[in-house]
Amino acid sequence: MQSEPILKIQNIDVFHGGFQAIWNLSMEVREGEACALIGANTAGKSTLLDTINGVNHPKSGSITFMGQDISKLEPFEIVDLGITQVPEGRRLFPEMTVMDNLIMGSYTPNARKHKDKNLQRVFDLFPKLKDRQKQLAKTMSGGEQQMVAIGRGLMAEPQAHHDRRALPGARPHHRG
Repeated sequence: MQSEPILKIQNIDVFHGGFQAIWNLSMEVREGEACALIGANTAGKSTLLDTINGVNHPKSGSITFMGQDISKLEPFEIVDLGITQVPEGRRLFPEMTVMDNLIMGSYTPNARKHKDKNLQRVFDLFPKLKDRQKQLAKTMSGGEQQMVAIGRGLMAEPQAHHDRRALPGARPHHRG
């Protein structure tokens, strides 16, 4: 028997002003699955991620996370539930240190409470960041900056309210 989806999108339509960017999209993601969005420019990939994260709201349909409807929630409410996005292009604060960039990820009350534990987790995953925590983000290579961006996302404790086995540790599940 297959588990219930951790993320379920049902028949959403999303608009940017008068322009419809997503038509009747449905999809499900179960715990431990890896999911990829593939499509041409303007196909709606970023719009879908922004809609999951509350930047956009679907005109119709619904989005549920861990059984809770998040379709109309604001981004800060969605982050507090345990959804985090690592944005394209890293979007670091270039004039801030690695440590300051990481700490920016722990802005929800729960993430702040577990900041030290989460920081240790990030340093365990990316030991280079521990060595470079006082370095300005703008002076790092692209790959190192990506480590900082992923680390900042993990500082928000994605999915931690519901499952302490949250990322990293989820393994891709392939259907055959």
